[in-house]
Amino acid sequence: MSLIQLIYASESRLVEANRHREIDRIVETAQRLNARNAVTGFLLVTSGAFAQVLEGDDATVAETYTRIAADPRHGAIRLLAESPIARRGFARWSMGLAERDETTTFIFGLYGVTPEADLPGQDADVILDLAGELARQSR
Repeated sequence: MSLIQLIYASESRLVEANRHREIDRIVETAQRLNARNAVTGFLLVTSGAFAQVLEGDDATVAETYTRIAADPRHGAIRLLAESPIARRGFARWSMGLAERDETTTFIFGLYGVTPEADLPGQDADVILDLAGELARQSR
């Protein structure tokens, strides 16, 4: 089994009225499926976008990404990076989550993620570093 890490970003098509309920549903479903399929990762959410790091067996991660790309809650999905890894960076997370809110706005901003420069405009390294920082703070 070869491990890969895949990073993507997309525009959020969530309606504000249902936004938090839909994010909860996304995370709940991802945690269940990812635990069953040995996929780990971390999801970043802003009011207008998503970015995610996925890790696991190459075929399973590809299947997971295909399912995400077909999800109507994502628009303009963009694959930022896909590469082999020796070990998982988010091994304790079947799906971790950090949302840009009043508590995390500063950290998102330190990595250049602002309303004017949202997640889809960032490089894979920025997404990975930001997810890693927020995962460490969520312990």
